[in-house]
Amino acid sequence: MNRKVLSLVLAAAMTASLAGSFSVSADDEPVVISIYQDKYEIDEALKAATAAYTELHPNVTFTVESSSSGDFYTQLKTMFASGQGPDIFSTKGSDDMAIMAEYMEDLSGQEWVEYMTSAAKEAGTVDGKVLGLPISLESYGYVYNKDLFEQAGIESVPMTITELEEVCAKLEEAGIQPVSSNYAEWYQSGMFKFSAAISRQDDPMAFIKALSDGSESLVDNEQIAELAAWIDIDAGNTESPLNTDFNTEVSDFGTGKCALMLGGSWSQSSLDDINPDLNLGLFGLPMSDNPDETKIYTSCSPFWSVNNASPAKEAAVDFLNWLAMDEEGQKYLGSEFKLIPGFTNIEVDEEAIGSLGVATQECLESGDTYGIYSSFFPDGVAESVGNTINKYAAGVIDAEAFAEELQQDWMNAVA
Repeated sequence: MNRKVLSLVLAAAMTASLAGSFSVSADDEPVVISIYQDKYEIDEALKAATAAYTELHPNVTFTVESSSSGDFYTQLKTMFASGQGPDIFSTKGSDDMAIMAEYMEDLSGQEWVEYMTSAAKEAGTVDGKVLGLPISLESYGYVYNKDLFEQAGIESVPMTITELEEVCAKLEEAGIQPVSSNYAEWYQSGMFKFSAAISRQDDPMAFIKALSDGSESLVDNEQIAELAAWIDIDAGNTESPLNTDFNTEVSDFGTGKCALMLGGSWSQSSLDDINPDLNLGLFGLPMSDNPDETKIYTSCSPFWSVNNASPAKEAAVDFLNWLAMDEEGQKYLGSEFKLIPGFTNIEVDEEAIGSLGVATQECLESGDTYGIYSSFFPDGVAESVGNTINKYAAGVIDAEAFAEELQQDWMNAVA
């Protein structure tokens, strides 16, 4: 080999070595970012956001999978266990985030962290590290159709469980199905209905800890007894509750078949897709005869995290930064997703978030809310208690056995 050829070979080898020493920029070669997230209602808007990002970075494309299934987290864990974890994925924050923390990129150094609301920062931090970008401040309670209430001669929302029963009777007398409530799937029952009983404890976090160490019990608990009484009304006024899944619930309400459904700020986009002219309101779940205890439930959820082993990690982090800090990206978090963003630097578009978002924002500003504590439940509790709630709604067990099974569900999870 002559000296000139040797020099070229050495130069090529050095170039290849140097190229392997540096991470590749998101703008240098084709990158595909996979997103697996559980807010099905923003699927179309998220795909529009990824398309807008691709226009700015033509080499970056996305695959988006949005799930409304209660098996979302089971599927997510299976993906990671098989080495097929998505590049960006959802969690609910707090303990739920901690379960997946080993797979998450530390995002503490990103510029948007300083603009997270206090609720977002608290729920999105594990062991001092910010592990997810907050997608929205959320609420749930009863979403109601104001026009159907007026049609039935109902002048105000029920603030006690007795009033709830009376309202349902008036709706039925007017030929209107009172409620559509999901008892076909565990997710809504375990994440929202059961959480309502926990949120109404004197100190929910202390109560959760005490349940796990055995110093408290769900048996003979006042709020669990009230939950059972509320399910009697909620399921009892739903047509075929055990066959009512999430999609049926939303369809029944959106088409004007019923006057009430469990939902919140996150319901706005799905209902707008069915009928943007619905006259909507939101109030808390009346579970006692004390009107002061009827408040909506709020939290910051979900969070989007980045897979720390992803070859597309750099581009995935940049996409999240674009959503939170770029003016064009912010319009999706602040407007197109129709959610209340978990950031102080993004202006809320009241027209976009709709009446449900505005009602949530007003309650958040007044502080007249309960927290949502399902993300603090031990792993597996939400699914097991959700199935027990649906079992009670089916009439398979009575109220006494209901409390005992809920307690056993919890203890099985912490055993």
